[in-house]
Amino acid sequence: MAIKQVQISVEDLTSGMFVSKLDRPWAQTPFPLQGFHVRTPQDIASLKAYCSNVYIDITKGKAPLQLGSLPAKPLKSGPQYKFLSKSNISKRDNSSDLAPSAIVVRKGVYETSVSLKAEVPRARAIVSHLKGNLTLVSKQIAKGKSADYGKLKADVEGMVDSVIRCPDAFTWLIRLRQKDQHTHDHSLRSALWAVQFARFIGMAKEEISILCMGTLLKDIGKLKVSNAVLRSVNRSQEEELEYRSFVEHGVEMLRHSRQVEPRVISVVRYHCERHNGSGYPEGVAGNKIPLLARIAGIATTYDAISNPREAVEPVAPSRAVSLLYNMRNNQFQEDLVVKFIQSIGLYPTGTLVELTTGDIGVVIEQHPQSRLMPQIAVLDQEETTLGGNCVLVDLKDEQETRRLLMENGRERVMGVAKVAIARDLEPTGYDVDLTAISSLFIQAEVNKKKSFLAGLKGLVTAR
Repeated sequence: MAIKQVQISVEDLTSGMFVSKLDRPWAQTPFPLQGFHVRTPQDIASLKAYCSNVYIDITKGKAPLQLGSLPAKPLKSGPQYKFLSKSNISKRDNSSDLAPSAIVVRKGVYETSVSLKAEVPRARAIVSHLKGNLTLVSKQIAKGKSADYGKLKADVEGMVDSVIRCPDAFTWLIRLRQKDQHTHDHSLRSALWAVQFARFIGMAKEEISILCMGTLLKDIGKLKVSNAVLRSVNRSQEEELEYRSFVEHGVEMLRHSRQVEPRVISVVRYHCERHNGSGYPEGVAGNKIPLLARIAGIATTYDAISNPREAVEPVAPSRAVSLLYNMRNNQFQEDLVVKFIQSIGLYPTGTLVELTTGDIGVVIEQHPQSRLMPQIAVLDQEETTLGGNCVLVDLKDEQETRRLLMENGRERVMGVAKVAIARDLEPTGYDVDLTAISSLFIQAEVNKKKSFLAGLKGLVTAR
């Protein structure tokens, strides 16, 4: 009988082959069908994230070049994938076959091409559309209906483009405490941190879009979990198991939609897995967790511990960074954690800080090469709600910063050797109106442009 199915390494896959079986159950991968043709390099990359070997059907697709040298191996029935139990995690954590490759940072791939104030109006429109379409698509998928996935993809592309042009614009907008706060904000913030990191390491734009979409949709399965369990602070063992089921619910919902790419689903499936095998739902470890899912996991964790709406006791960004750093080479791959921290900076846009003068301010824009000296909105602490009256300063320009603070009655500036950030503050300690601050610095840019145009007009008239 002629050979129909042969086992080969995923490294030997080429376009045109038909994959008929994996070295693990189909249910534990994002692929929706039990068998598919390899069409693109992305298909091969996706398979490499889950499998070492696959079976190909040479009657349905392309055969290996040296078929005669490949022995026919019988297909085995039953599960072939082994969970990492608590007893063998320690044995496998540091084994070479699970050690992921070090992340490669491609410097200079993306540069900030527009100012924060110029990008904010475009980013605001993208945020508005993205929130609306994420809500709509989530509800459609949850109900098993045909989803407007194309619109969401277009918004994701817009978000990625905006972050590539000016990372701080999106960061600033999702920090605003608007009255219409949406339940998807955690996913949106997590997606932002993930995209900023991907931009920092120079990841290809197509990969960034997959990462962004996967992180946005990571919690869609929570629509299938009871509100009581979702809101519970101290869950029982049974409640915790129900809560963790959101990952598998999400994977199934996205599969059934038949519109979502397998690699997006893989981010959803593996974003709760951890480097040491302590995560869920499968308990996989190291390089068995796809890279994009590893990044999504770090971004999600950072946002959860630093945001008031996700953490019981939210902490200042520097503390969140410290907690995340302590998770390196344990819950998360060490070099990924280090590079992630470098990508967001110690004082991300929107961080509440105290200056050496004793003044309180909010970081409104970072300098990529001077992250410890960002632009700050210095607040008037005499106000009940902070933000209605503030002074915009750039800590890179010491002389101008001192002049502006003195001009606005902040005489304490005379008693310090250098105006700088002394520390960042817990996010719930002050009532700050970030929307008012946003309007202020955008209006400042408009006024600056008007003054510039007026000056040009004066020069033309003089001539």
